[in-house]
Amino acid sequence: MSKLSKVLLNAQNIIFRIKLQYIFWKKRCIFLLDLFKPQISFMKRIITLSLLFCLLISCERKEPNFSEEMIEMLADRGEIKDGVVILPPIPASFTDLYFRITNNEIVLINGNELYFFYKKYYSTEFKSYKDFLNAVLNDEFIMDKELFKHPKYPKRFKLNAEIKKEYSNLGFNEFLKKYAKPSLRKKELILNKSNLKEGQYLSVTYFLYINKYDISSDCHLGIDYIRKREDSFK
Repeated sequence: MSKLSKVLLNAQNIIFRIKLQYIFWKKRCIFLLDLFKPQISFMKRIITLSLLFCLLISCERKEPNFSEEMIEMLADRGEIKDGVVILPPIPASFTDLYFRITNNEIVLINGNELYFFYKKYYSTEFKSYKDFLNAVLNDEFIMDKELFKHPKYPKRFKLNAEIKKEYSNLGFNEFLKKYAKPSLRKKELILNKSNLKEGQYLSVTYFLYINKYDISSDCHLGIDYIRKREDSFK
């Protein structure tokens, strides 16, 4: 056998062995991938969930319901200076405030009434009324239902299921369009009571409230004005 033939034969043998090695390792890799596929899928799910969790956390970092300036205004209880009584600003006494209690009910109250509950039950738990307001109105601090035993005072309610579903389906912008209509006053909205059924009023005003729209009622005319919170505190 010539030297050239031997070289060609050796080359063929090498190529054959390489092919065998390739087939072996290919099958080995496929086996390992199948073996660890559940773990790989699990890790992918863990990574995906972690990314979603981080995304949710970042999305939840939204602006508070009440700015620091608004909280300061609500916390202003007035004072007596040189024998003169200085009344608190109007929002501190007449702004409707909503918050949850431990039985999943929602309480509707004004600033004066909320201050009473602070002084009687929470003044030792919080450094100041301002801190208490921020916790209740911005940080969703849930007050104990046992403090609200009177059957009629303050006003308490649970969200109307139909309104809750409608708000979820429509989104706030369309929800506002349905329950608000233009006022005769320029650039003001009023509550469209014609679209309300019995037992829905407080649920609608609550969803307006959590979207920074407050209700100002004209009891004489029977009209509820809808105002952006930033305008109510000017």
